[in-house]
Amino acid sequence: MSLSGGGYRAAAFHLGTLRFLDTVGLLSDVVGLSTVSGGTLTGLAWVVSQLDGKPFKAFHETFSAYLLQTNVIAEALTGLTTNRDHGSHAWASLIRSAAEVYARPDFLGDRRFGEVLDSGGLQFQEAIFNTTEFHTGLDFRFRRSNKPLTLLGNNGYRMPRPVASHVRLADIAAASSCFPGGFEPLVFPQQFHWPQGYPLATALAALGPGFQNGLPLMDGGIYDNQGIDSLLLAFNRADPPPTLVISDVSVQSPEMYNVPENPTKRGWVTLNGVSWLAYGLFFLTLLSAAILAWRGFETAQAGDWEPKDYFLYLIPGVLTASVATALVWVRARLTDVITLVKRQMDLDVWPSFKKLTVPEFTQMLVLRATSLLALTTKVFMKRVRGLVFGQVYGDSRFKDRRISNLISALTVDRPNLFAKHPWLKPGAHLVAMGTQACQMPTTLWFTDKAQFTAVESAGAATICYVLLRHIVEHHAGQYEAPGQPLNALYERLRQEWAVINPAGAPSQERQAVAA
Repeated sequence: MSLSGGGYRAAAFHLGTLRFLDTVGLLSDVVGLSTVSGGTLTGLAWVVSQLDGKPFKAFHETFSAYLLQTNVIAEALTGLTTNRDHGSHAWASLIRSAAEVYARPDFLGDRRFGEVLDSGGLQFQEAIFNTTEFHTGLDFRFRRSNKPLTLLGNNGYRMPRPVASHVRLADIAAASSCFPGGFEPLVFPQQFHWPQGYPLATALAALGPGFQNGLPLMDGGIYDNQGIDSLLLAFNRADPPPTLVISDVSVQSPEMYNVPENPTKRGWVTLNGVSWLAYGLFFLTLLSAAILAWRGFETAQAGDWEPKDYFLYLIPGVLTASVATALVWVRARLTDVITLVKRQMDLDVWPSFKKLTVPEFTQMLVLRATSLLALTTKVFMKRVRGLVFGQVYGDSRFKDRRISNLISALTVDRPNLFAKHPWLKPGAHLVAMGTQACQMPTTLWFTDKAQFTAVESAGAATICYVLLRHIVEHHAGQYEAPGQPLNALYERLRQEWAVINPAGAPSQERQAVAA
């Protein structure tokens, strides 16, 4: 099972998926787990609950409460400059502060990855929590496997097991959910939290020279937002492999990017005009500072200085001098940029740029920033997703063994399928719920309980729907009659689907549900 990234939308959707699998008795059959970003939050919480021997219902209640109560960004900003203990980086870091939010006692606490590595009570053959390292652009995996000599990290940057054992789970969660733009990279091992008995110096000595300058880690979704690749590698020798369930909250929009409209007026103030205005402001502030200094000096020389003169001469003089200094600094930095561009491109851009009006130049910057954001968050992600799905759907070993639990599944009309199995068609309330789940943005907070309930319930309803769809489409002759391999599961899923989707149930099923 892979749990995709997608912030709290992913965390809640996957939680609902796990809840339904537990309801129908399939959750204990999960032998492989690969998580990314928001999916890592749910995955780690589930793993910790197994370490503690909690029943699923208790885990569901605890983790649901954490998601509802915790705005990760708000709490990380509040603690931005306060969480600087002995093992933390000295500079303020939003992602380090987010790691402290994940390290709260009601979530991951101070638990270490060694508990996961050494546990004999986990149900998984493979449990992989994915990040992306920015030196070579590859997946960097925190992996627990039943196989001996399992690679931790990646081939270029191997992580010795003793080091991995002391990594804090909250730091793994932070690195896996460290999405670009929202956070800065989390540098391994320098910005990870190390226990007093295993300090950073010890970790660096064990890691070797390749890690001395730090390995920048960011969101695992940059490399593979579905977490599929890790499972394909982990089970590459299994024949046949386990059934692969891909729980994915990626939302496919028909238009990834639209060019923002230009301002209604082009304006008349050019950059050259702004430059001359800056020169004028500089000389005015410089002259004002000189006059204030001279008048203050005369007042002091005459012995007439009073406390009010601090506000008449000293403070205004300092402020005007500061403005003049700031203008000189900005001018110097702009000159550095122009010089750098000229050296790199052998081109002097100022003669052309100075003729642009301020709205024109601003719009050029907006277009570049918004298109770059769309490129990194949508275009690239769609391309990577297509490549990974193409790999798994092109692998003959997974024929009839792959199930895509997509957040949009309930909203897609399938006339041929529904004509043959009309009871399977999602009712209007399920379509609305799926649409609401798809519309939730990628955030690390919920605006209200209703938003969480809609997304979590969509996860449960969607996995029931796609499991039934998978059985009727790919396993004909194995589920229709008692005694067949999938009949018991099929009947149980039909019962649950009648509860979730009463509008589509035949009359006799509706009566059974009512009873």
